[in-house]
Amino acid sequence: MRHDRDAARPGDPAAEPGAVRAAAVVEQAKGMLAERFGCGVEAAYDHLLELASDSGMEPETAAALLVGADPDVPGGHPAHGGVPEPRTAPDGGPAGPGAAAPPAEPAADPGDLAAQLALVQRLGDLGWARWDLATGEARWSARLYELFGRDPAAGPPPLGRLTGHVVPADLPHAEHLMRTLLVRREPADAELRVRAGNAVRHLRVMAEPVLDAGGEPAALHVVFQDASPRHRDELMAATRLQLGRRRRRVAEERHTAVEIQRALLPLPRGPRELPGLRAAVRYLPACSETRVGGDWYEATALSEDEVFLAIGDVSGHGPPAAAAMARVRGALSGLACTGAAPDRMLASLNRMLLNRMPLEAPARGRDRPLTAGAVAARYEPGPRVLTWARAGHPPPLLLRDGAAELLAAPEGVLLGALDAPDLESVITRLHRGDLLLFYTDGLVERRDRDLADGFRMLLAAARERPGAGPDAVIDHVLRSLGAANPDDDTCVLAVQVV
Repeated sequence: MRHDRDAARPGDPAAEPGAVRAAAVVEQAKGMLAERFGCGVEAAYDHLLELASDSGMEPETAAALLVGADPDVPGGHPAHGGVPEPRTAPDGGPAGPGAAAPPAEPAADPGDLAAQLALVQRLGDLGWARWDLATGEARWSARLYELFGRDPAAGPPPLGRLTGHVVPADLPHAEHLMRTLLVRREPADAELRVRAGNAVRHLRVMAEPVLDAGGEPAALHVVFQDASPRHRDELMAATRLQLGRRRRRVAEERHTAVEIQRALLPLPRGPRELPGLRAAVRYLPACSETRVGGDWYEATALSEDEVFLAIGDVSGHGPPAAAAMARVRGALSGLACTGAAPDRMLASLNRMLLNRMPLEAPARGRDRPLTAGAVAARYEPGPRVLTWARAGHPPPLLLRDGAAELLAAPEGVLLGALDAPDLESVITRLHRGDLLLFYTDGLVERRDRDLADGFRMLLAAARERPGAGPDAVIDHVLRSLGAANPDDDTCVLAVQVV
């Protein structure tokens, strides 16, 4: 079979025109099979020979049917409509009556042939079509109707309407394909996105014109191959790569934010002694890698007669929020040293946020306003008086003699939201043994529960540890409310009057 193919290679002056056409069809089929199986041309020809052998036909006939050309190419096997050559004797004359006839080859079953071709089209996701440019007549294979999502009863569409199936963005490619076929009269290959019912398929289009005696295009032979699975694989691979890069970047940002928090936010182990108070603190980063942010606290002795207590939450997440947290915490601690009342400290911080502390947002290409919630308090250990104010932040919890309640105070809007918010200081007198719990909203606010339920759970958990120290109360509250919040940081500061 290889010898017969080589003997009729295009360009060979000795080759007859029919043999040249047959060889060209074989070459086209080889290229198509090489593309499908991802192999070399010779290996593709082996696939063609195997297919032809299994179907009981000549390679040229199998190739013609595979690419959608007319199967009556010269050299077809007699069993498929060819005329058997007369038997000749070894000396070139007619074989005599006694000459041994070569064994007759069985004719191929048309049913088997159709099954083999259907198998090739299915395995290769192939469909073929032929358009007669003179009559407008068209022929489609059954598989092509499936690729286009078209009802076979409707028949093939006219060639001019085929572009109606092409996605508009790919129309220039389709037009170039047609110019190559009809103007340049050359084979063409393109990949187009085609609407198939409610879906869009990526179809590779391989086509060649059939020229008449005058060299004008008389018909088009076209093979369509569904390339959608390859595109899906490429898209999935690109998506996995992109997700991997994003995961690494988010992990690096989370690590940076946590390191900033640890470097700037002291987290002592065990209780810490302050004038008239015993304090403990916990900081839990959000479980989600993208949500580590700007929760903070402050518990500092300003003198033997005064302690500054504060807790807050800066808007945003990641390293920018952690850096903003450091600026806000440092500014408020500086304001505490001025002797200002808590409400005046928060008012001054509000002005600083509006005028001097934008939160960097590189992804947006510009700065955006920084907002923050905070509670600021001054504690005098002699008279056991707590003077405090809040702005857009949950109120402290007071645990006294087994009873727990939220301290009442005006709401106060978020810092950085208004030019002149209404803020007010509140005085709370404490007793020996009282325990105050300051916390950020990550403790009580969760996606899967109402905020009011979070406050009820907090109060119930605090009541279950009457007389316990700051460390024990914090640990129990965190366990009762679900420890680390998956979506937000959690900071808890507990101080007990001694």
